[in-house]
Amino acid sequence: MHLYQQRIAALMQKPWSRHKDGGLNPVTLELSPRAREAWIAIHDTIECESGEFGELVNVQAAAGKAAANVLRMAGVMAVVEECTALEEVHIQRASTLMDYYLAENQRLTEQEPLNKLRAEADCLLRWLVNKNWPPFRLRDLTRNGPRFARKSTRHTFELLLQLVTHNWLNNAGDIFEVRHVPPQ
Repeated sequence: MHLYQQRIAALMQKPWSRHKDGGLNPVTLELSPRAREAWIAIHDTIECESGEFGELVNVQAAAGKAAANVLRMAGVMAVVEECTALEEVHIQRASTLMDYYLAENQRLTEQEPLNKLRAEADCLLRWLVNKNWPPFRLRDLTRNGPRFARKSTRHTFELLLQLVTHNWLNNAGDIFEVRHVPPQ
């Protein structure tokens, strides 16, 4: 921490680089090819998990800015370390910080629904309809279904039981199928 404070103090003492017109002329940090690949992977993961069935769905406002903020944090790290380019290690460290931030955001802002099982069953039904799933077995869902529905075979079965009980799924033996109810 002491080295960081010294580096920030030294940066604050440096004269600002300016254009001839008086505007600021900040140093440009290049993104190395490996850093770019790492950042794209992080961006794509965050975007995927921010979708309707992803783990970041309840913190979309923060998640939507997360990938850009990873670049900003990585840039600060590179400047503090006196690097002239953003390297993969900077992206990885910034991503670790962002993971922590998003997890804390979820922990502090999420509220449990009154009936979590019914809420998850509703989400599963929307997922099945969205994906236009053909008739399936419990095993198919525990292998290829959305993550929240794959916690355990028992949990998956309880979700299906909710949907069958409320007539959203038909079942014949161990085969389940979404009931297509015409719109009213």
